Amino acid sequence: MRAGDDSRWMATWMLLVRTHTRFWDAVEEQMRREHGLTMARYDVLAQLDAAGGRLGLGELASAIALSPSGLSKLLDRMDASGLIQREPDPNDQRAAFAAITPRGRTLVRSARNGHHGWLVEMLLIRLREWVMGSFIRAVGDTARE
Repeated sequence: MRAGDDSRWMATWMLLVRTHTRFWDAVEEQMRREHGLTMARYDVLAQLDAAGGRLGLGELASAIALSPSGLSKLLDRMDASGLIQREPDPNDQRAAFAAITPRGRTLVRSARNGHHGWLVEMLLIRLREWVMGSFIRAVGDTARE
């Protein structure tokens, strides 16, 4: 296949893009409706909870899909909401930690249970085996290339 010949794969690529967008919108809507969280807030809380409750801001920025300035603004709002708090690094005055609060921990654990149950329903129960099998084969083929 020539580099400029996209006739074999372009329709599939666009279908994947549309499917991803629709699925992500459904994920975001479910998280907001059932738990009052955006996926960005959930991501921060889940990362902090998985790390034992606290991460350096650089580590947290590397773990989630936000720019440093976007993360800073998000953490400001989460701090004001009582979900996290910033703690200074006693060894480096320029650095800080984000720490999950008890309220944030309770919320993320509740959200995780409901959200993961919803994901299982969406991904494992509603999709036909042949779709998942095709997807797994395609991913495997791509990984081997």
